[in-house]
Amino acid sequence: MEKNMKNRSLIFFGMILFAVMIFAFSSCTNKNDIDTTSDYSYISQDDLTNAGSSGAENNPSSDKTNSFIVDTSWQKNYSAEYKYFDAAASKETVTIKEMKSKASFSASYPDSGNFIYYTENDGDIDCYTVIPAEKQYIHSVIENQSIDGISSTLMKLTGVSEELPKLANVLYMNDEEISGRSCKKYIQRAYTDGEVTETVYIWIDSEFGFALKCEDYNADNELKTYWEVMLLSVGTVEDKDIAIDLSAYSFTEGEAQ
Repeated sequence: MEKNMKNRSLIFFGMILFAVMIFAFSSCTNKNDIDTTSDYSYISQDDLTNAGSSGAENNPSSDKTNSFIVDTSWQKNYSAEYKYFDAAASKETVTIKEMKSKASFSASYPDSGNFIYYTENDGDIDCYTVIPAEKQYIHSVIENQSIDGISSTLMKLTGVSEELPKLANVLYMNDEEISGRSCKKYIQRAYTDGEVTETVYIWIDSEFGFALKCEDYNADNELKTYWEVMLLSVGTVEDKDIAIDLSAYSFTEGEAQ
């Protein structure tokens, strides 16, 4: 019984992440929204395009040694495996693998067998969602879009601004190696009436300037959100590496997006 409950929680969590993926695709063009609230667990690159004028004060501890440069070129072609935990959604930590090439994208969940697969087709994107335990096999179409425009869950989670070290509530801690990759570790805290309400540790990848790892704690020092990229390969993925044999599934048609 306990095993079944665990499996169902992983299925539910996986479905939530599928929804996040679809939402991320549909909202990836909203680059002009700026939010300067201090409680955010990390600073989104999209939300802080103009962070220099957002009211953030300069942090005296931030200098060229502690700063980083954001290079999003990895998002064009990559294979990544990462762990993700969200206490609001599940007690389980899930492992996710994403792959992106010129004309294909996939996100799979090894623990549950769930996956989504996107592939370009004559100016549109064919989307295949597979959730075996729920017997859900859905095909839909995103019209007039290309794989290049996808902003995946991993991209959304890990995106940061180069202005991060300059924020008044952010401090550089040290250089550290995570999963064999060099990182800069920062701590960010949010306060209400002088009391710490949230503490976030962020490890920024030294090569590409994204949050390779993050730990977000509430006022009671309880872990709220966590992710860590375990494996990352950039620039080597071909469409054939992502291609999935769909003949084993009987898909129903979903609503076109």
